[in-house]
Amino acid sequence: MVYLNARDQAVASADFAKLAHIILRQRFLRACVYEVPFAYMVAVVANLSFRTGVFSLLYALVSPRTLGYTVAAYLAGVASLIVHAQLFQVTRAAHSNHFPRLQRLLRHPASTGTAVGVYVLLAYFLLIVHRAMFGGNFARMWLYPEGAYGPPQLNPGWLASWVFATAMGAGYALSLLANERLQLAFPAIEQSRIYALKDRLPGSFARAFGFATGVLWRFWLGYFVFGWGLYRSVCGVLARIFSTSAYGVGSPLLSASSLIFWLHSGVLMTLTWELAHQLFETILTEPTHINELSLDRNLCLLNGLKHSDSPLIQHLAFQELYRLTTFSAEQRTEILTDIDRPSGTMWTQISGECIGVIKAATTQLQAQAPPPEKPKPAKPALASSFDASVAVRAGGAPMKDILQRNRWAPPNGQPPAPAEPTSSVDLFGIEAQGLEKYVLTALRDMLMRSPLGQRIWSRSQRARSISTFSNFQQQVWAVRALMRLVERSIVEDQFGVVQADIASVLGCLLAYLTELERSAAQTDGTTAYNVQAASRQTVAMVQVLRNSLYTFTTTFYEYLEALKLPPALARQLQPFADFKA
Repeated sequence: MVYLNARDQAVASADFAKLAHIILRQRFLRACVYEVPFAYMVAVVANLSFRTGVFSLLYALVSPRTLGYTVAAYLAGVASLIVHAQLFQVTRAAHSNHFPRLQRLLRHPASTGTAVGVYVLLAYFLLIVHRAMFGGNFARMWLYPEGAYGPPQLNPGWLASWVFATAMGAGYALSLLANERLQLAFPAIEQSRIYALKDRLPGSFARAFGFATGVLWRFWLGYFVFGWGLYRSVCGVLARIFSTSAYGVGSPLLSASSLIFWLHSGVLMTLTWELAHQLFETILTEPTHINELSLDRNLCLLNGLKHSDSPLIQHLAFQELYRLTTFSAEQRTEILTDIDRPSGTMWTQISGECIGVIKAATTQLQAQAPPPEKPKPAKPALASSFDASVAVRAGGAPMKDILQRNRWAPPNGQPPAPAEPTSSVDLFGIEAQGLEKYVLTALRDMLMRSPLGQRIWSRSQRARSISTFSNFQQQVWAVRALMRLVERSIVEDQFGVVQADIASVLGCLLAYLTELERSAAQTDGTTAYNVQAASRQTVAMVQVLRNSLYTFTTTFYEYLEALKLPPALARQLQPFADFKA
């Protein structure tokens, strides 16, 4: 529940953005509060010992060391929340490029450098705390192998711990950016915050352990090869400042206590960051009820849909539209009956925003289409197609009979023929400029000089990551909310404002579906089309559109002929009426 003070209540009119900023500020403060039990959880895990059984757990719950580690983990978690608040993304860069993870790191070098720098500093901070509490010999920078009065020597375990912390911080920051984990993932269902966080805890522990072990074995191999040279270089620099011992010392890589210390500290570091990441994403993406705070709910929601200055605000508005059109009959009716507006009915304005999102995506796909080479043979007419009628025929049978008859029927027609291979003008996308394009071009040229590199390059061509959409989730909400209003208009549209726009809505969705199917039928080089070669987003969006169109035909099944759709649109919709699309 959100409470507004007197100052904020004056804002609660129809400005969706201002109300959303109030809600987001409150959510960030709540995230900082929720970070306290998470930090305490990390501290308890850090102080657990299985030597004394249940007494160890009881002591870990109340020990002073747990309290100190809680404070350190909380500060690191809040810093991670601030990084997420500054660098999170709602939309993604649409691309069909090679080496996409490397491109994500090079596309915004300032953000990459900031994330790496902050997480490396956090790793140093947590290492200092961990070493002060559990370090033992690792807490000492200097060793005295020749006695207490002899010259000191740099502790190799101390130096290796700093290198390991650097690898942990830099590796986690790069993984966040390269794997697009800073891109917000909005939930499919609405559930309470406690349950949402509870469901993410097991995965967070598993990811923390897996990431720490992965960094540890890579660090071990790298330090085994280059560590001695690094150690001798640092000792050489220190020897120019003061006298150090030349006594030989062992390598920390061969010590079991060193490996346990690094694994323990690495898991706790990653767990602190991972819990902060899950907390931020859960709280920031949960559904909102912003329009309910406004004196004019419909106008407030419409202003949010039009707010293109902030992608997050616009996404929250579309998420709220989808929620209320799906679950709130009262607000659906309120939208459909709001007709006394100088700028048009509320249905016309809201549907216009949804159609605008779909048309923009259709235009984007059409721009990515290769130039036509030769006309393809026309598909054979469907057996159920009509002659010269402009109406969609329902088939003349009850709905249950048609569903039963077509349950096991194979899909009509053949799979789309693979498109001819097309050459790309820019292998790294038109957005690749400056440092990004220079590095990727140099990498490509280097790979093409050897047979092994050519094989790696060809594999990247076949398995490259394809992102067709920059706002996939927003499109899903727009399609489902729009079609939900159309479906419910059959009983809730008291003034018939939706009926006149059904043809334009269906034409928009069918045009988008056609472009998506064309995009999915394209091949990558000489590889035949398959779901892995095509974008997963494309396949998912095709299913969303087909499900929406099937829901429409089943809802309006008895009235399809009365709609009097244009002939071209009716032919496209006929397979859905026959359950053969």
